[in-house]
Amino acid sequence: WAQLWESGIEIDRFDTAQAVNTSLYFILSSVREDWHHSLSPGGLASNGYWGHSFWDCATWMYPPLLLLHQDIARSLLQYRIDRIGAAKTNAAKYNMGWKGAKFPWESAFTGSEVCDGPYWAEYEIHIGGDISFAAQQYFEVTNDEDWVKSGGGYDLVSAIADYYVSRATRDGAAAHIENVTCPDEFHQGTDNVYTNYVAKMNLDLATRFAGIAGQNADPDWAATADELVLLYDATNKIHPEFDGYKGDTIKQADTIMLGYPLMMNMTKEVRLNDLDYYMERTTKSGPAMTWGMFAIGYLETGETAKAESNFNASYANVREPYKVWTETPTGGAVNFITGAGGFLQTVMYGYPGLRITPQGLSLNPLLPQNASVIRIRSFKYLTAALTVTYNASQVTIDVLNGARIVVTGPEGQHSTTTTITLPVGQLTITV
Repeated sequence: WAQLWESGIEIDRFDTAQAVNTSLYFILSSVREDWHHSLSPGGLASNGYWGHSFWDCATWMYPPLLLLHQDIARSLLQYRIDRIGAAKTNAAKYNMGWKGAKFPWESAFTGSEVCDGPYWAEYEIHIGGDISFAAQQYFEVTNDEDWVKSGGGYDLVSAIADYYVSRATRDGAAAHIENVTCPDEFHQGTDNVYTNYVAKMNLDLATRFAGIAGQNADPDWAATADELVLLYDATNKIHPEFDGYKGDTIKQADTIMLGYPLMMNMTKEVRLNDLDYYMERTTKSGPAMTWGMFAIGYLETGETAKAESNFNASYANVREPYKVWTETPTGGAVNFITGAGGFLQTVMYGYPGLRITPQGLSLNPLLPQNASVIRIRSFKYLTAALTVTYNASQVTIDVLNGARIVVTGPEGQHSTTTTITLPVGQLTITV
């Protein structure tokens, strides 16, 4: 535990700091790098969700671990790599001509589908893209080409891509993914914009990984990626959740995740429109992690007051005296480490503005109310071990292992192997 705790997140706002530390503790208590068995929404502290692994692991709990504990992040990916064969069997069993790997909505020891409801098991298929995006982010922070070539990275991403190609239907020059359960989970529909976009990202990644692995990319990957419909309402300047969506109540974050974590290119106006539109339509009794996604989105668009209210809501489900998480304001799964992961993302990626991109690690720090400093302690980016500390006016980046980093910002480029302090602003770190 002393070694695990060398990495972490610090904030000088007492209630938030307690929630940060206990959230990290509950997640780290439920996983280890040498035992490839993923994470479940209820962790090891309860039988919540029967110990099964869902999208919760890749989308909600994995991102805080990726920079702080890369060995654990890789272990979570290894769980999926070890079960590619089961996912291929899962795709074939429906006798629909589906190829590749259809990862189960609920996965356990064998990797077979253990969800007994087709609403989720057959139709909630964004999970493959979620796993692929986790693999993409892992590669961006490690540049581990050996993992792509021979460690299972290419095998994982290409098998998911084969499934999405076979799952898509064609209408002239357009490709559609029909009859899916949306991440929102209150709705089914065609061309759910989140599912289609995360599928497109997977297809593009498969082509990219093929080049790294020295494999021939299937031309259907690029063709399907280009043809997939990404719904956009040009009149209202929003992204409809799916074809025919009428604006009724949704359960949890869905379309707003196009901006974060997926980083779809869109204008600030459209990003804010999506946030405001779906904020009005999201039930207040839904699961905890949703409010962290709204907080991060509002931070991106400069709406700090809206961000603050959602940030506070993102950990309102922490219960005394041991800061145990509940799934919803009134109960649900306990100890809900999915909510813990969503909350941690607001403190690690939201207020610091951290984004993992092919161009580098970007940083655009802000502070919550009643906080004067945030520190992300001893994290790994490429070959550099870093600690980032900032207050309202300055950012200090400490290089812990002597690697040379280049920091680019409004004042130009600065190179260091030790420590650099710069004014707060948009910065990009490269190694």
